[in-house]
Amino acid sequence: MTPDPMFQETEVQANRLGALMLFCSGLILLLILALTIAGVFPLKGKLMYSTTIQAIVEILILLVICKIVKNNAWWLKPLLLIGMIIVFARLDSMLTHKVAILMVLPVVFSSRYFSRKLTIFTSILTTVIFAASAFWGATHGLINLNIVTMPAGTEMIATGGFLGDAVQNAGASNEMLIRNTLLYDYFPKWLMFSIVSIISCNIARRGRSMVISQHEKDSKVARIESELNLASAIQADMLPNIFPPFPGRSEFDLYASMNPAKEVGGDFYDFFLIDDDHLCMVMADVSGKGVPAALFMMASKIILANNAMMGKSPAQILTDTNAAICANNREEMFVTVWLGILEISTGKLIASNAGHEYPVVKHGNGAFELLKDKHGFVIGGMEGAKYKDYELTLEHGSKLFLYTDGVPEATNAQTELFGVERMVEALNKDPSASPEQVLKNVHASVDEFVNEAEQFDDLTMLCLEYK
Repeated sequence: MTPDPMFQETEVQANRLGALMLFCSGLILLLILALTIAGVFPLKGKLMYSTTIQAIVEILILLVICKIVKNNAWWLKPLLLIGMIIVFARLDSMLTHKVAILMVLPVVFSSRYFSRKLTIFTSILTTVIFAASAFWGATHGLINLNIVTMPAGTEMIATGGFLGDAVQNAGASNEMLIRNTLLYDYFPKWLMFSIVSIISCNIARRGRSMVISQHEKDSKVARIESELNLASAIQADMLPNIFPPFPGRSEFDLYASMNPAKEVGGDFYDFFLIDDDHLCMVMADVSGKGVPAALFMMASKIILANNAMMGKSPAQILTDTNAAICANNREEMFVTVWLGILEISTGKLIASNAGHEYPVVKHGNGAFELLKDKHGFVIGGMEGAKYKDYELTLEHGSKLFLYTDGVPEATNAQTELFGVERMVEALNKDPSASPEQVLKNVHASVDEFVNEAEQFDDLTMLCLEYK
């Protein structure tokens, strides 16, 4: 009867319930004793007092044991069930057939342990002890419900099997009354008990199967969560995450962040030096979320970086990346991309946009403004798509802010969108701030707007300051 570890918590809860049932039984016994002493309840004799007190002592001993072991011992369940059966059998012997229904309680309770063997054991033990209790109660019941000593010569008839149905006029022996009590009252209760026992065994079996099934599901979920956490860590390691990224370069400052809506996300940013004078920056958003988007994101990132390192223009990088993805894209996923290459020595930035959000630019000491550049089609959406370059010049103090749609589409509890206007306002609260602080300002504004609402989409941002 030693429990599997997965049933440990179930057994502790069942043991607590068993202790509560015994405690309530003790209160009932005390009430019967008090009513008897007061003359309200028609029990009689010293035997009644000793039987009641013995049952109360047994209950107290079991409750103390439960307290000592804190309801957490493998042997406690059979002890509790045996104690219940004996206590309820004592009540049955005192009150005879009127409380024989108590025999079903230990069996029903035993199914709470989800052990079919334990329920069968309880059912057999109940049968033996309650059978003895039934016979003893019918012959020596302390309450006069079955047997009443009649004056010699009294004629009686037992129509229903009990003294309550007996009327004078015909003879009825004590043996007949005992037989009829056992046959017509206890026997139907035993039939009911047999049915309840079978049902309880089935409940125990099904309960055990449910616990095992739930344990397997929990294990599977835990394994998936562990794998997702590992995937999240791998994804985070795939993105540049050491800042400042180029400590030896004083010509620019750069900071980026990504907060996925799920364990792993489809947004990504990237930046790397193509050579000593050219910095490539990428901001992208894969369709969908979760693991599929993360896998597609990693493949897209690698293809974009490989093409960029060949010295191609931004438009050509996007064109060749689109061709590579469309060649093997049965899932029909796509990714929006903004890609720019900064000539560090001059501040000239050549960029191309594949269906991504508009960048935000701040020139010199001015304010952040939305740059509505020309969009090409999303990467992976159509074979043969072509993309165009455009050019802008960054000067001392200029800043470039890139982001994914998770920023303007952040939604509050009233289903309002954060929007591009609020984003630009957040940028202009402190336009002279460092790139890291710029991102923190925007993130704080988004959090304040969203408040308690759940994050709907990945939140990815990048800010470059040209010095």
